[in-house]
Amino acid sequence: MIEKSIAMKDFVLPTELEKEILNLATIYKREAEKCLDAKAYLSGCVLTGAAMEAILLSFANCFPEIIASAKCTPKKKGKIKSLNKWTFENLLAVVKELNFLPSALSLEDEWSSVRAEIGDYVEVVRQIRNLIHPIRYANDFSRKRITKKYLETCFKIVETAIDYLYSYITDSLKTMLIEKERRSTQHRL
Repeated sequence: MIEKSIAMKDFVLPTELEKEILNLATIYKREAEKCLDAKAYLSGCVLTGAAMEAILLSFANCFPEIIASAKCTPKKKGKIKSLNKWTFENLLAVVKELNFLPSALSLEDEWSSVRAEIGDYVEVVRQIRNLIHPIRYANDFSRKRITKKYLETCFKIVETAIDYLYSYITDSLKTMLIEKERRSTQHRL
């Protein structure tokens, strides 16, 4: 259950904002596809990362009590921050902790494609997205360029992550329908 220090209505996104976030995920993805055609690969990676962030935000908004139960939820003065204050890094840490996007590596681990799971790959998308910051690019990617392969890989990672999240959503809906049918059957008896 969500901690008493934050009311559910203060944690979740207002309906209009939730709709806009979902709309932005689609817009960002469409714009990233245009970047691929225009050979603007860094821009496409940034937009793909933004789309992933919007998707994670929308997902978190669908399951607020579960999301708020994670140990790594971002807090301020001991209270869980409302979702509209969470960063991509916060969202990703929580969905990895709760195993919505499984992860086998920590940020300190050396990359291993053998051990890496989808949450680790989404972390790569986040890090590439952060190359929009000049200091980050200069420190982490100096004298290198983001290529078509990077953008295509980001697209594949995001699509796979969406499949994982969608699977959880459909399983949750099936469980709710089964429970509703069970209660309805018990009521009739």
